[in-house]
Amino acid sequence: MKLLHILLSLVGLGVLVSCKKSGYETKNGSVYYKDYRLREADVASFNALNDVFAADKNRAYYRGIALTGSDGASFRALNEQYGKDKASVFYCANYIDFKLFETKRRDVIHPISAADANSFEVIQDDYAKDKFRCYNKETGFAVKDIASFQPLDYNFGKDNQTAYFNLTPIAGSCGRSFSVLSRNFSKDNQHVYYASTLMDGSATSTIQRINLAKPDSFTIVGLYYATDQGNVYYQNNRLPSADPASFRQWDQSEINYATDNTHIYFQGNLIAEADKASFRLLPDFYAQDVKTVFYKHNSLSDTDVTSFTVLEYGYAKDTKQVYYNGKVLKKADPASFALVDNEAGRDAADKHHSYKEGKLVKPD
Repeated sequence: MKLLHILLSLVGLGVLVSCKKSGYETKNGSVYYKDYRLREADVASFNALNDVFAADKNRAYYRGIALTGSDGASFRALNEQYGKDKASVFYCANYIDFKLFETKRRDVIHPISAADANSFEVIQDDYAKDKFRCYNKETGFAVKDIASFQPLDYNFGKDNQTAYFNLTPIAGSCGRSFSVLSRNFSKDNQHVYYASTLMDGSATSTIQRINLAKPDSFTIVGLYYATDQGNVYYQNNRLPSADPASFRQWDQSEINYATDNTHIYFQGNLIAEADKASFRLLPDFYAQDVKTVFYKHNSLSDTDVTSFTVLEYGYAKDTKQVYYNGKVLKKADPASFALVDNEAGRDAADKHHSYKEGKLVKPD
């Protein structure tokens, strides 16, 4: 019986979900978008074009919002982002605005004043074109060959003549042979390219050619690592001592370290002193082998390997010293040094001092 009640409850929940109103509807002589009444809508001529766009004899609507300056009689929905009438083109979108104590859905509506409505058509999703240019969302951009332009993944695109990144031509690229390999790497039949993006911590998104890289044999072996028949690369830089045949990223989740048959690497740096056989990773960019402790690609001098312990937040210690991001905290007492939780003014302390992000906290 209890199981029956659970099943009936789930069925009831499904009915509630399936009956939830979406899009436009006409009831009691008025038009509604979801629960919002469209007071200016003409009921007799109102037509829902898709789930978000609609029109009557006077104007068009996006998610119940009247599109100022639109001509309802000639308006067409091209997809769920673009719509146009006989004279104007609109790009519309809806997004979730995340805030600390409030999360709302917000609508954006952009008339595209430069667009030619007669020739305007959607390529796919947020990309479109007219007889003069291509568009991404509401932004127009020039391409060499409008007819052959196609969007690619990760803000790339190409036409029959050249390739594009962030709506800008990639200098010297060949559009016909261009292909996207990952978020960062791409190539054509002559060159390989590396794109630095905001997701990688760059201040701006840029793309540049990787010197010496061979497109025919170029292979991605990690998020930022790649090889060809003669070289290994980290981002757009060559690792001169690395062996491409044996080179591998450390593992799928650890993107900052890599190995070949004889060496260990941190990002684009050889860890020259590392013993490959005993080398192991520790938290917070620390690592160690049988003889040495490392922070990123640098060895830490005068460490006690056997007692070395990573605490957290960049702190570590052994029996002799305390470290923060690989630097010795000269006044810290390792025996009494420990992390401090839930205090705004400090995150660690020993019997003599308090610390915040590796710096001494002066007493009040």
